[in-house]
Amino acid sequence: MITLVSLCLAYLLGSIPTGLIAGRLKGIDVRQHGSGNVGATNVARVVGKLPGLLVLLIDAAKGWLPVTLLASKGIQMGVGMPADSFRILLGITSVAGHIWNPFLEFKGGRGVATGLGVLLGLDWRVGLGTFAIWLIVAFFTRFVSVASIASAFSAPFFMVLFGLPTVWVLGGIGVSLAIIARHRPNILRLLHGDEHRIGSKPG
Repeated sequence: MITLVSLCLAYLLGSIPTGLIAGRLKGIDVRQHGSGNVGATNVARVVGKLPGLLVLLIDAAKGWLPVTLLASKGIQMGVGMPADSFRILLGITSVAGHIWNPFLEFKGGRGVATGLGVLLGLDWRVGLGTFAIWLIVAFFTRFVSVASIASAFSAPFFMVLFGLPTVWVLGGIGVSLAIIARHRPNILRLLHGDEHRIGSKPG
């Protein structure tokens, strides 16, 4: 029961529609502007940089909290599985809540910020490593989507590099594939030359 309740809480936490709320506070439905995504990038482009930054931080917290505070509480109360498995399962569930959001007809964000929060909560070195990849790729390509795909792809490799538990690596692979798959519209726009670059005007 403790495990089930914890998973439900992680999913609900991950599903908080931060980007939609930020837009609504400004009288804007971000789903109708820019890329139509509810993530921090589109919020920054459509609503403003400060709201975009706040959405980024909150979305990251949605991944960090389940694998740290919620996981610790559940482990103390006695979950029916190994602690490592419990933590990565909570992380996967929180990202799933963000990507397949029940408040948005199961059409949520890409999961990048929430996934970063999960990685920072599991091992800060992996989180910083993937963030460094994001910064480098974004700097040279000027595409947030390409940077996000590259950082998601790199996450399992950093997990192996730092000797993290196998179950975390497997979970990381699953989350990375889900994030990359959610970037399919971006990949199609890249192929057609229609993808937004950093600094481009909202369309």
